[in-house]
Amino acid sequence: MITDIPFVLPLVFGVSLAAALIIYRVGGRISAKGTQSEGKTAAYSCGEQGPSREAKMDLERFLTYAVYFLIFDILAFVTMTSFYASGFMPVVYSLVVLTAVGMLVLALRKH
Repeated sequence: MITDIPFVLPLVFGVSLAAALIIYRVGGRISAKGTQSEGKTAAYSCGEQGPSREAKMDLERFLTYAVYFLIFDILAFVTMTSFYASGFMPVVYSLVVLTAVGMLVLALRKH
């Protein structure tokens, strides 16, 4: 029974891939076809014109939050996977990460 697994897994993968392809093709043929209407470029219901320029995003602020998220995500991952390490290793990892966060905060205050 265990020797049949290497032959069954590619078969299951192939059947799954074929089923996904069939569903994709059938769905593409029977789906409603849209046309470009005036509704996308028309004014809002209140009669007001839409924004004429693109909304701009503060990229520096976004990247700052992305870096914070990445740091705390790594902290959570390392802390969760280091429970079976010696007792002080999770604390050391946490201190390293908190030092990195502190350095970021100080750098942003000077900026």
